[in-house]
Amino acid sequence: MSFTKTVASNSIKKLFSEKWALLMFLVIPIMMGGLFSLISGSSGQPKPVGTLLITDNDDSILSSLLVGGFGQGPMAEMFISKNVTTSDGQLIMDEGEASVWLVIEKGFALNYLDKKPTNIKLVKNPSQNILPQIAETAVNLMADGGHYIQLLFADELQQFNNLISGNNVSDAQMALMSVQIKRTIDNLEGQLFPPQIKAVKQKPVTDSETPKSSNKPFIFYMFPGILFMSLLFSSQGMALEFWSDKTQGISRRLIASPSGLSSYLNGKLIASVFVFVLIAAVIGTLGLMLLKLPISQILIIIMWLMLSGMVLVSMMLFVSLLMPSQKSASVVTSAMVFPLMMLGGSFFPFEAMPKWMVAIGQYLPNGYMLQSFNQWFVNDNPLEILFVPAIVALVFIVVFWFVNRSLLPKFARS
Repeated sequence: MSFTKTVASNSIKKLFSEKWALLMFLVIPIMMGGLFSLISGSSGQPKPVGTLLITDNDDSILSSLLVGGFGQGPMAEMFISKNVTTSDGQLIMDEGEASVWLVIEKGFALNYLDKKPTNIKLVKNPSQNILPQIAETAVNLMADGGHYIQLLFADELQQFNNLISGNNVSDAQMALMSVQIKRTIDNLEGQLFPPQIKAVKQKPVTDSETPKSSNKPFIFYMFPGILFMSLLFSSQGMALEFWSDKTQGISRRLIASPSGLSSYLNGKLIASVFVFVLIAAVIGTLGLMLLKLPISQILIIIMWLMLSGMVLVSMMLFVSLLMPSQKSASVVTSAMVFPLMMLGGSFFPFEAMPKWMVAIGQYLPNGYMLQSFNQWFVNDNPLEILFVPAIVALVFIVVFWFVNRSLLPKFARS
């Protein structure tokens, strides 16, 4: 036991002396998670934002209503409107610094009210796809809506045109226009009501069928993946420590001791547990501040990461011990890390991954532990749901302890 404590203590001191390795275990996953969150926004869906140039040559109430459609609802979140002259708009579009340019010709309102042809020019940036198409669809919808209003209220629009043009409109004509509008609306009610769509009563969705976490921010779903990303990096680093000690002749000298290799293995694993607790404490504290997690959840997260980390370091150590050289061990384990992160839910939440990737990732050690963790953390299931995965993880750790212990003598002699 004293030798095990010595190995663990020296490994921890060595880790703190090499601060860059410890920072890599923490900083890289946090940075990647933060970048994914910034790109995807709070809901997890990308929110493109572009510049909409507006040249309103008509400067009328109707043109203002048309332009105002881009300043309301979701359109206001996707476009930053900017009023420009014709020359400035042409220059900005030539430089590719705007998504779309909307030009309303002079006399737009009078031509529309008088049922004369009128043009709306929309210039799209060819280097962009999504935002120009959204703007074009919005303008087409506005044009279609205006067309149907013309069909329904042609006479009323003509009288309204005379009104805004300054022509004399008598009280009788104003009253007649009001009556005509009312009759048109009454006729529409007869066609629209009752609705022509048949309503079918559906079975109410129970609480168990309703997604429990649909209103949670995207970083909430990324948080478990960030934790397991740190575990993979640290597990690889701790497994390669065995090769580092071997190059210094430590492993070969331990062969002569009856229980030297077993105590050495146990000490290294204890040091690994310390690293996992440190990672869980640091990232868990960030989750406490950003996600407002309760302290009780932080303690459970630390315990689950200790268990999951032991599973991953046992797997990484097994692969490392089978390699013929330190370089090959580093290359192979590095080649394993990124596919494991991609398939195991560290880059993207399982909910956002294709089904074929989930089908593979859920059977990987990190994917199994992460998906089990999400059942409690993301889906708000009771803590008892982690009981069976914990038993499976303990069996995995014990089996690989004996396997790795049996590989150590050959590893030390080679």
